[in-house]
Amino acid sequence: MADDMDSIMGFIMGNKQRERIVQILGSKGKMESDKVAKVTHIPAPSVKKILAEMAERDLVSEENGIWGLTVAGAEIEKELKKRG
Repeated sequence: MADDMDSIMGFIMGNKQRERIVQILGSKGKMESDKVAKVTHIPAPSVKKILAEMAERDLVSEENGIWGLTVAGAEIEKELKKRG
C-alpha cells in the first residue's frame, strides 16, 4: 500500500463520516451501502461517495453490493479504537 498509516489515519479521522463508516463496518461486519447509510444516519449518496474514496485506498471492498473492511481497513479500525 502506497500510503502510510499516518496519512490514512489523517484521511479517515479528518472526516467524521468516514470514521463512522469504518467503525460501523468494523463492529457490525459487511453490509450494503444503503444499510450503512441507515445505521450511520449519513445520506446514502454521501455513503456511496465515501465508500468509493475508501475503496481507492484499499480500506474497503465491495462484492455483489456488500461492503466490508479490507485487511488494511481493519487495521485502521483497530487504530481508531486505540485512539478513541
